[in-house]
Amino acid sequence: MLVELRQRAVELAQTESAAATRRAQDAEEAAQRAADAWSEAAGTSPEARTSSVDLAELSAWLGALRQRADRAAARAVAARAEAERQRAALVVARSELRKIEVWRDGLAATVRAAALRLERVAADEVAARTVRRHG
Repeated sequence: MLVELRQRAVELAQTESAAATRRAQDAEEAAQRAADAWSEAAGTSPEARTSSVDLAELSAWLGALRQRADRAAARAVAARAEAERQRAALVVARSELRKIEVWRDGLAATVRAAALRLERVAADEVAARTVRRHG
C-alpha cells in the first residue's frame, strides 16, 4: 500500500511537472510575441511631418509595448522557475518511491531468508532425530 501511495505521488508530480512545463512554454511564446511587437513598432520611423503630439503618442505607445514585453518576460521567468521546481519535486517523488521499493524488496528477501533458515533448522532437527533413533 505504501508503494501505491508513492506511485500516486509520482504520477501527480509528473502531471504537475508537465503542466508547469506547458505553462512555461506558453509564457515564453507570449514574451517573444510581445518583444516582437515592441521591436516592430520601435523599428518604424515616424513620417517627416509628424507633430509633437503624434510623437508623444508614439512614445507612449512604444512605452506601453515595452512594459507589456517586460511583464511577459518576467512571467516567463517565473513560469520557468515553477517548471524547474515541479521537475525537482518529481525527482524527489521518484526517489522516495525507489526508496520504498528497495525497502520492500529487502524486507521480502529478509522474510524469505528467515523462512528458509527455519526450514533448514526443522529439516536438520528431523534428520538428527532420525540418526539418534537409528544410530
